[in-house]
Amino acid sequence: MRLPYRLLAGSAVGATVLLSGVGPAAAEEPFAPTEQLTDNADVLDSGQEQQVQDAITQLQEADGTQLYVVFVGTFDGATADTWAEQAYQERGMGGDDVLFAVAVDDQNYSLAGNTNGTTEADLQAVVSSDVVPLLSSSDWTGAATTLAEELQPGDGGTIALGALAGIAVVGGGGYALLRNRRKKKVAAASAQARREREEAEAAAADPHHGTPTQQLTFRASEELLALDEAVKTSELDLAYARSQYGDGPVAGFGDALAESKAELSRAFTIRQELDDDIPEDEPTQRRMLTELLELTGTARTRLEGQRESYAELRHLADSAPEALEALTPVATRLRGRLPDGERTLTWLAERYARSAWAPVADNVAEAQARIERAEQLVVAGRAEIEAGRPNGAVPALRAGEDSLAEAGKLLDALDRTVADLRDAPGHFEAVRAETERDIAEAKAMLARNVDTPGLREQLARAEAALAGSVGTLQPTDGSLPDPVAVTRRLDEADLALEAALEPARDLRQQQERATAHLQQAIRSADASVAAAGDFITTRRGAVGSSARTRLAEAERYLDDASRSGSSDPIAALRSAQRADALAQQAMQAAQQDVQDYQDGQYGGGGYGRPGYGRGGYGGSGFGPGLAGGLLGGLLLGGMGGGNGGGFGGGGDFGGGGDFGGGDFGGGGSF
Repeated sequence: MRLPYRLLAGSAVGATVLLSGVGPAAAEEPFAPTEQLTDNADVLDSGQEQQVQDAITQLQEADGTQLYVVFVGTFDGATADTWAEQAYQERGMGGDDVLFAVAVDDQNYSLAGNTNGTTEADLQAVVSSDVVPLLSSSDWTGAATTLAEELQPGDGGTIALGALAGIAVVGGGGYALLRNRRKKKVAAASAQARREREEAEAAAADPHHGTPTQQLTFRASEELLALDEAVKTSELDLAYARSQYGDGPVAGFGDALAESKAELSRAFTIRQELDDDIPEDEPTQRRMLTELLELTGTARTRLEGQRESYAELRHLADSAPEALEALTPVATRLRGRLPDGERTLTWLAERYARSAWAPVADNVAEAQARIERAEQLVVAGRAEIEAGRPNGAVPALRAGEDSLAEAGKLLDALDRTVADLRDAPGHFEAVRAETERDIAEAKAMLARNVDTPGLREQLARAEAALAGSVGTLQPTDGSLPDPVAVTRRLDEADLALEAALEPARDLRQQQERATAHLQQAIRSADASVAAAGDFITTRRGAVGSSARTRLAEAERYLDDASRSGSSDPIAALRSAQRADALAQQAMQAAQQDVQDYQDGQYGGGGYGRPGYGRGGYGGSGFGPGLAGGLLGGLLLGGMGGGNGGGFGGGGDFGGGGDFGGGDFGGGGSF
């Protein structure tokens, strides 16, 4: 509850109000203000100071009145009127000068200037209606700017300056400043005008002014997912077009896709920054979300601008019969790889722990489902053509192409997993040797009484990791190994030890050690990024923006590591390590999203919602597993256009978004 201000006795009139939200500030003896705005209490930020200064300038331009606004911590034990009167006199004010002094800790204020015999009742009517409530709510900017507005000349009579807020009688003569207050609607109109001006300024500063931050966050999530889907679909479209027509005719598509991918990468970076452990205040969140929406909007518009050209290039309706028939031999070749895929899974299960190949455990089943779906889409497309509806065959053609492309990716991922596991022992030996060297170096340093922060702890960790890795590639207890995980754990421990050793090394030594680790770090990151990318791309209908964001950031860091390796191996090593960590996070998040989808929770926030694919050719009976309802992403949609596809259109981004599940961190509300 606000305390009413009270008039102070004496030759001047002051007031006490409830001032909240400000910590104690130093006492201030009366002084002559040298500027028209003095904030010794530090209650205004730079933007607020500018608002008050603008109001002061407008008042002076209106009729010459010079308003001095002073915020201090306390009045140093003096009454408000005494403090203001003395400051007024020390400044040598008179005639057209007004001093508004506020002690934020004393909860006092006073306004000093010439008097004209106006009663305290008039004074109370003026100040209590507008200025005091703003002081009571700690709206220092509003109090000062409102006072400046009220002091501007108006029509219909005057109220003397002495009426405004307990002004001190410090000079002779009267100077009428205030407009007639006989009608309260005048004040209401002024307040309304100020609110409208503030609304206009806020709208200019924030294009989404009036949209709650949470709603803006949801929209950003949907746009980010939609653009990610459009880029992935466009990549498939572009690859097909290149295979059919060569690089020349599709150069424009490639350029548009490259630019849109760069904007997508920047948008994902913004999302990652909002999603990290460093919180942003709400204005910063809104600025970042606005930039994200601008990036996604520009990229989507660019991709959509290529649709007509792409459609003209392909003439899908005319070439649909031949293109549909061309899918059959592709499906046959992929189906021929399924037995090898099954044998590969059996080989993996016999030799390695399931954790080593879990991301590809269902790849053969998913590939088979996509092949079967493509074959059924060919049948459906033929039916449209035979019925004299060639345009109706186009959605089935595009979905069939994308389905087979994903089937190939799933089977390729199996081969890459085998290669990574076969290479892992060699990588392990290199990491083991490097760890042993770093352990020896750390022990030698400690023996010379040279210590660095965390060195002993990281030395113990590295020794434990090294000891724990013995025999893990060929366990004797009947368990199966996960050589990639063993190598990663040892490498992480050694890298932590390297970081502890770094302060004791000169730059040359740091660069040499970074170079020694770099290639292994890049190989590890590249494998992690590829695995996560395959998993997300082939199951993206169930995967939300959290996993996609981390994958995009991992790809960016991996690219940084590859480009800067020769010039700055230390920075490159850090980038490779960050890429590996983010790729692993992306894989974990994507696996959880898929699990939630399969469990019916739909928590990942991807586009694979219940009902996906219904209508047109997108029924739910085209096969088992994720492919039955998702087919990777929006390969079918409603089969009738929409805005979500790549160059060829055809996708339907019908909602989704996972920001409500905590992925994006939400944010406060105004």
